[in-house]
Amino acid sequence: MKQIYFTVAMFFVAAISFAQQPIITSIVDGTCTGGTPKLIEIYANGTVDFTQFTLEKSANGGAFGTSFDLTPFGTRTNSFVYVYSGTEALLNSEFPGIVAADYQAAGTANNNGDDAVRIIESATMTVIDTYGTQVDGTGETWEYLDSYAKRVDGTGPDATFNQANWVTSTPNTLDGQCGSTTFESIIGTGSYSSTPNTNPTITITAPGNGSSLQGGTTSVDVTWTALNLPAGGTFTVTVNGTATANATSPFAVAVSDGMAYAVTVDMLDGATVLATDATSFDVSFPCDLQLATITETCQTSTSGVDLYDVTIDYTGGGTSTYTIDTAGNGTIAGDNPSTVAAGQIMITGVTEGVDFTVIVTGDPANSACNLSRNISSPACLANVTCANPGDIILTEIMQNPNASQDNEGEYFEVYNTTSAPIDMLGYEIVDLTNSGENFTIVTSVVVPANGYAVFVANANTTLNGGITPDYVYDGTSTFLGNSSDEISIQCGGTVIDEVSWDNGATFPDGTGVSMELAASKYNATDNDLGVNWGGLATSAYGSGDLGTPGAVNDFTLSNEQFTKNSFKLFPNPVSGNEINISVENGNPVDVIIYSALGQQVISQKAVTNSINVSSLNAGLYIVKVSQNGNSQTRKLVVQ
Repeated sequence: MKQIYFTVAMFFVAAISFAQQPIITSIVDGTCTGGTPKLIEIYANGTVDFTQFTLEKSANGGAFGTSFDLTPFGTRTNSFVYVYSGTEALLNSEFPGIVAADYQAAGTANNNGDDAVRIIESATMTVIDTYGTQVDGTGETWEYLDSYAKRVDGTGPDATFNQANWVTSTPNTLDGQCGSTTFESIIGTGSYSSTPNTNPTITITAPGNGSSLQGGTTSVDVTWTALNLPAGGTFTVTVNGTATANATSPFAVAVSDGMAYAVTVDMLDGATVLATDATSFDVSFPCDLQLATITETCQTSTSGVDLYDVTIDYTGGGTSTYTIDTAGNGTIAGDNPSTVAAGQIMITGVTEGVDFTVIVTGDPANSACNLSRNISSPACLANVTCANPGDIILTEIMQNPNASQDNEGEYFEVYNTTSAPIDMLGYEIVDLTNSGENFTIVTSVVVPANGYAVFVANANTTLNGGITPDYVYDGTSTFLGNSSDEISIQCGGTVIDEVSWDNGATFPDGTGVSMELAASKYNATDNDLGVNWGGLATSAYGSGDLGTPGAVNDFTLSNEQFTKNSFKLFPNPVSGNEINISVENGNPVDVIIYSALGQQVISQKAVTNSINVSSLNAGLYIVKVSQNGNSQTRKLVVQ
């Protein structure tokens, strides 16, 4: 008798333990900006301590990883939590019913519609629940690209994926839904029940309700899933009032451009309707017009304000009546896309320095075209005189201000290394990795002989931190990266100087403190090396950030206590495994060795006599030796 009681008790405990687990109940691949928001819905089946569980994903069939510890959700009882990827604003827009306390952002949710996810018990790695299998899901029954999947009521958790326990909507079901019908209402988030549904149920899985399909579509498959269909049960599909009995999924609907469709699917037992679901969609008109190459050309190039012309190549004309809107800029000329199949739209006589957007729309009675293109004014410059490489160099960079916003308080400083003034009119400031951040200096900027000029992201001294600029660029389109980035000064295609910083590896990486080139290293070679730059500005300017815009830098490579003759480096060149370092005062030094490209290759602290260099390839290196906050550099040749 005791044994029976014990067995029953153990069964009861096991049953309770099994019930109190998290279950994946929905997964969504959104279709807003960047394919977001992406969402994973998890149900606390009973009272669940989420500190015991971790969410993982398998990307394109790879190993499960990109883990997210579910601890932030704490303990929940019979309720839903959500892990998402994308912006919080889009999540709130498309899923307005989910409150902030119930969601967390994590890369684990950043899926592509063909990635599997699972929940594991953190301590034991035991798999609790899974959606998908560890393969690339493209073409699999569980693929949810631009779509979603929902767990069937009363099922789960499944340590091994079971497609029968899921309703997976057809890929691309959510296309065209962003900003119209919310994903929440389409999907029905938070609707899973742990109690099995015994009622006859039908769910249309495609097309999504309120979806707008691309022009040129001629046939659409209406698909649905059904639960608890009685023996002999049938389906009737009604499209715009026309019913088809004994239909099966998928059901093909012939469609035409510019038409709207209302579809109802009924589940019947004889003549009795047991369940019904409905969807509506439309088919857009096509947009046949294609805009191609845009060219901006100066009419004249003078020291004053000039005019420029714009040409826009196009194909697919003669297919609608098109309207061209230039917001009043220039005069529209060239070929008429309403009547000419292919040609050039021209906009003439636009004022130099004026950027604008041109919008081309088709007749809504037969075209979905609503095309916009940004037009950027060229710099119509005369008499551009280029200096020699190294005549203008970068000497100070504020890439991460603290007293102002980055797009308002960033600045960089240049220095004229020659004994004659240099006008930078017509020079280009180039981002080597993002051409969209390049700009041309379109007004005269005369850098005095052996003097400075400061380029600032905003002219307003209240907003930029208190800097008086020599030139103002657009801080909303040109950014100085807080981690790694570069500035290249070019003229006529020739690089005058450039500096690339490296997220603190060798260059300084402060906040509210500018990077300054040591005053003794004012040349285009030494400013390539992070060892010659310091984040040690001590002078405050304007609103309190530290830097010396337009003035001599604070940072120096100190030799007051650690003189050039206070240590020796030998042998140099070195062909063996070690170099000797002899320090005059006998105290230990810290040694960092950089490659010729500025990469740190060796770092060793408290060196007293030698350092092993056997790992270095033959070539030129820079050795930085530091003691008591002071440092020196030497060139080292490894043979």
